[in-house]
Amino acid sequence: MEKKLDIKERGGEYLKIGWTCALSIAIIALLFIPECAPNPYKPRVAAGVVTIELPPEMKQLAEPPPPPKPKMPVAAESAEEVEQTTIETTDFTGWEKVPPPPPTVTPDFVPYDTPPEPLYITKPKYPEIGRKAGMEGSVYLKLLLDTTGYVIDVKVVKSLNPAFDENAVRAARTWRFTPAKQRDKPVRVWLGYPVKFQLKD
Repeated sequence: MEKKLDIKERGGEYLKIGWTCALSIAIIALLFIPECAPNPYKPRVAAGVVTIELPPEMKQLAEPPPPPKPKMPVAAESAEEVEQTTIETTDFTGWEKVPPPPPTVTPDFVPYDTPPEPLYITKPKYPEIGRKAGMEGSVYLKLLLDTTGYVIDVKVVKSLNPAFDENAVRAARTWRFTPAKQRDKPVRVWLGYPVKFQLKD
């Protein structure tokens, strides 16, 4: 207990001694540190100015005249005067030719890796005139399938009868197929498809 009391009593003295030593070291350091003077940059090669005398031909050249001042707008007295003063001749020779648009017609044969398969096929209505006459046969159609498999155009390749052809085309426009693919990319293709008309299935 006596030692602890002795340290507490002398704590202020130790603090004073420490501050005194630190201040003395700082003063000594300031006295012995050399001064740092700024050293400006000096280029190794001095920059010089070279003067070139102009030849006598250039000295005799006259300065170009100043551009003319713009005229103040004045109200025209007639429409003819306006046309004469505003319309100027041009070097226009004609319109530039616009490149033709890319062809949108699908060729009759388009190569594909995956053929289209029917998804939704409805039977056409049997025409009454054909039923009464007992006619049977097939109408051969040519279907244009888009990239989603829908029928967007129908052509009759081999006709059976106008009534049969009309009903076959009407039914074909509602059909749905899987899209044909070329290298895993859907393509528009023409597809031949027969439509059979039979009185007894």
